[in-house]
Amino acid sequence: MEKKYKGKLVYKIEMDQLKKQYKVWKNTRRELRSPFYVVYTDFQDTHLKDISGGALKLYIYLGFQVNTFTGECWHSVESIADFFENDPRTVRKWFKELEERKLIKRIQNGFKRVANTFFLPYGDGVEDND
Repeated sequence: MEKKYKGKLVYKIEMDQLKKQYKVWKNTRRELRSPFYVVYTDFQDTHLKDISGGALKLYIYLGFQVNTFTGECWHSVESIADFFENDPRTVRKWFKELEERKLIKRIQNGFKRVANTFFLPYGDGVEDND
């Protein structure tokens, strides 16, 4: 029978290895200037508990695409639906939820044009986005 409890020293060694692995990964990504975007902890307090899984996936996806200087991206509903292998109607529903939560604003600048999606500020110290 295999012993289930490895002992504190074994766990400490394993935890130290995991911490080191994370630190190396983080520093490597920084050196590569790997793109990222920020999700502030206010998101947890105001949205995370109640947001649907689909809308959350879309928000994360948009975050990877967003221009970090202007807060906008230009991906079409159809291209996002293709990425998620989902129906465009479902993606529109996710967009609607994000807009209702005042996390994004979509503006279509002309007929049959891809809408610009803008990330909206959220959390403490932010005025209402109406």
